Amino acid sequence: MSAYLYPVKMAVLAFPLLALVLALPFMVAQYRRYGSFVFWRAVVLYTFVFYLISAYFLIMLPLPSVASVAKLTTPRYNLVPFTALREFWHTTVFNPLDPHTWLAAMKQPGFIQPVFNVVLTIPFGVYLRYYFKRPLWQIVAMSFGLSLFFELTQLSGLYGYYPRPYRLFDVDDLILNTTGGVLGGLMAPGLMRVFPSRDEMDAASFAKGTHVTLMRRFVAFVIDNVVAVGVVTVLFDLLVHLLGGDSLLAHVQLATAVPLILVFIVWPVFTGGQTPGKALVKIKIVNEDGSPVRFWRLVLREVLLYGVAFQSLGAFNYFFGEVFSKFHRTDINFILTGIFGLITGFLLVNFLWEFATRDNRYFYDVWAKTKQVSTIDPHKV
Repeated sequence: MSAYLYPVKMAVLAFPLLALVLALPFMVAQYRRYGSFVFWRAVVLYTFVFYLISAYFLIMLPLPSVASVAKLTTPRYNLVPFTALREFWHTTVFNPLDPHTWLAAMKQPGFIQPVFNVVLTIPFGVYLRYYFKRPLWQIVAMSFGLSLFFELTQLSGLYGYYPRPYRLFDVDDLILNTTGGVLGGLMAPGLMRVFPSRDEMDAASFAKGTHVTLMRRFVAFVIDNVVAVGVVTVLFDLLVHLLGGDSLLAHVQLATAVPLILVFIVWPVFTGGQTPGKALVKIKIVNEDGSPVRFWRLVLREVLLYGVAFQSLGAFNYFFGEVFSKFHRTDINFILTGIFGLITGFLLVNFLWEFATRDNRYFYDVWAKTKQVSTIDPHKV
């Protein structure tokens, strides 16, 4: 049993890191297609990813040492079909005429190993039929393809890492894995009556997709501020350097402000109110009445957000540290701490209020008379 538990344990340890890496691309894909992020869909897709990791680790782990593999003289492959059936018949105590031998035979390797190869791909067939809505013939082909990938990975000695295969390439595994996938596909309709169907998930997603949620805006915010601003900053610095203006880069505010202006003001002017991040998750900035946003409203909006809100948060953090950590308790420090503290308090209250009401129209949109709308049209999807 430990031979099967160890790979699953490794999958449990590896999954959080992989889930974190996949989180942003996954959410972007969901927002682009549906305009919303449905929890049940996330459960289905992430459990599918976890299953694939576990299945891969089960056929790969534990890894032996290179030296021990180099000394192996065992066969590298078996191309004779139904060898597993013959081994079951000859290596177990199974006697079809004696029921007392049946349970004992089921505890022996000659039975456990073939059954494991069938069970391994049953979930694969279930996911293909339940969520991906694949017909049975495609489940057969894809299950065979997954099994072939596993077997070739073993035959290649883990892609050349080992001097020879450390596990047997077995044609019976192809047959058994494919059978498991087909069984999963046949079992899926029963599960589809218990859990929400793909069509029900899609309908719920499209219904929510017309509303711009906080999480959807946050995904766009991360893409814009981390990816888009980062790329533009690198390109801007390179351009200034090529033009011989390195002295300009010494001005930190200039080097910071120009990429922000290009991403959050100039770019949306030419894309109908969409930053790169907003375009990916299919939202855009418009005027209160729904008309295309004007340039000066974009300027006011971003000045309020990046020039007032974010700068005030940074200033409050700085002066709070000056007064209560470094004990530089001058009158001006107390005054500035109070002023920026009030602004920070307002920002916090505004955020909590919009979060509670789910309106998600923050002060900078209200004062600039703009709003963010979804570009998803459920009737055209």
